[in-house]
Amino acid sequence: MLIKTSQKSQEEDEDQSGLPVPTQIVSNGEFWPIPQTPKQKLIEGLVRQMADERAKKLGVSRRQFLQSSAGMATALSAINIVHGCGTGGGGAGGFAVEPCSTEDPTAANEAFSSEFFILDSQTHHVETDGVPNVGTLTLEQIFSGCNPESVGRGDCTPFAPGNLSRTNYIKEILIDSETTVAMMSGVPAPTTDTQAISNDSMAATRCLANELGASERCIMQGMLTPNIPNGAETGLLGTLIKDIPRLVEELGIRALKTYTGAGGPNSFLPFRAYPGWWLDEEETAYKMYEEALKNGVNVVNNHKGFAQGIFDPEFCSPRDVPKAVRDWPEINFVVFHSAVDGPPYEHYFDELIELRTNEIPDADNVYTELGGAWSRAVLQGPEASAHFLGKLLNAFGADRILWGTDAIWSGSPQWQINALKVFQMPESFMEEFGYPAVTDEIKAKIFGLNAAELYGVDPEAVRYTIPESALGKAAAACEELGIHEPSLRTYGPKTRRDFLRMVAPATPT
Repeated sequence: MLIKTSQKSQEEDEDQSGLPVPTQIVSNGEFWPIPQTPKQKLIEGLVRQMADERAKKLGVSRRQFLQSSAGMATALSAINIVHGCGTGGGGAGGFAVEPCSTEDPTAANEAFSSEFFILDSQTHHVETDGVPNVGTLTLEQIFSGCNPESVGRGDCTPFAPGNLSRTNYIKEILIDSETTVAMMSGVPAPTTDTQAISNDSMAATRCLANELGASERCIMQGMLTPNIPNGAETGLLGTLIKDIPRLVEELGIRALKTYTGAGGPNSFLPFRAYPGWWLDEEETAYKMYEEALKNGVNVVNNHKGFAQGIFDPEFCSPRDVPKAVRDWPEINFVVFHSAVDGPPYEHYFDELIELRTNEIPDADNVYTELGGAWSRAVLQGPEASAHFLGKLLNAFGADRILWGTDAIWSGSPQWQINALKVFQMPESFMEEFGYPAVTDEIKAKIFGLNAAELYGVDPEAVRYTIPESALGKAAAACEELGIHEPSLRTYGPKTRRDFLRMVAPATPT
């Protein structure tokens, strides 16, 4: 519902309006940002123009309009228009938002009204704050890091502690999006001073989120660096193969998270002392699988693609997937980011599709994940989104694709959720390339049912949010603090300069 504001309030909001959908690819801190394209620049201008026109008719500020469902519909409509896809209806495909949805909030709410169980397999925050105890702190104190100045009103300083904090993570994902369950993830690091977040801190986030939600709203995977020998002194706990029992018994992980590219001379500085490794390597990976199965863990998530940045590009190739999948049928392998990358490694995605299709077509223990990949496809337009989903569906099938967003680097995951909700496969692509229609049944599997089965989560469980749980009360507290609206913010670097500034502690001077 839109509430009309005074002329003064509208003017105050004009210069603070983020957009419902980012208009350039935002880095997750692992890869160099890709510059904004000319079409993305056109989309940015068109969204603001359309928002100004519609906000004026509704008697609200631009910011208030953009925070509404009509603002979201406007952003997706602008992507359609710039890419020549009309409204996405009538068999044309794209993001199916009718013109009335961009002008009428009620119609927009109906366009995005479908409900799904959503399990986000890849979410992040950075360890910037302590672990609040719900029993001793008020909810207002817990969410004090999400103050109107730093988050709600949009005056964010890039990489400021409040932006990537635990509290902002909970707000952006579990309050401001339809995500049902979020899986905590991190980035590997061999020393404490280069670590963004530890396994223990991820466990603390999970416990806090579940306490606030009075139910299972968060699970975690355990970061592991199998290329660092068990006898190495790394200054960290829970990163080596020998630490798998602790990850399982003390921290309750649902899967392992690994990075084959975190090592070798082309990796970021702290990892250069250790070699890069492959999933089909007996001396490293196979020992990890043995220890994992011994401790009841049968899911290994691995970063592939997103090579240009802090990892060794060579080891971000998916070429090691087939042999590992064949040799270890008891292990479920998940290819994070779907091996998507940019030039000169943009072939990694097609390489993954080819390997799956030709070498392991019938393997039921290999999955692909959409974190950072679906958002990139959306920002490249409806045709790119169609080819991306179509190739994955043809190669992996609807049962082997997992939802992931890489939030909160790209802000609240709601824009990615809405984009998939209304996406339609163009009929011409179905005829020419043999891609399937992206039905609600397929979307339900991708959004969460596949991951729920893999990670042992009950999608039918009752989850308390509003108003029974503390998380519901937290939403009310956010409203009292003036931060109940979507922040319309992204938090990852958008330029190479920002990227290098962020990873400076881990790179040579």
